[in-house]
Amino acid sequence: MFESMEQAVDEMECAYLEAADGDARDALRRALGDALQELAAVSSQVSRGFVRASRPADLARKLGTERRAREAARA
Repeated sequence: MFESMEQAVDEMECAYLEAADGDARDALRRALGDALQELAAVSSQVSRGFVRASRPADLARKLGTERRAREAARA
């Protein structure tokens, strides 16, 4: 597994260097920019576990529904 990961990184390195016409600094900036865009895209899809509620009753209603759905899925 380590060798395949190393090979993948080497291939990405070559691709970024080629796109940057051999300029290592430009290649690094391109790679970091792509990584940041990917992180932003993935981050927007992740639930942080927060529930919006104005009052405690709203929170209990929301969490109660989710709890019942989880219990139903287990059964």
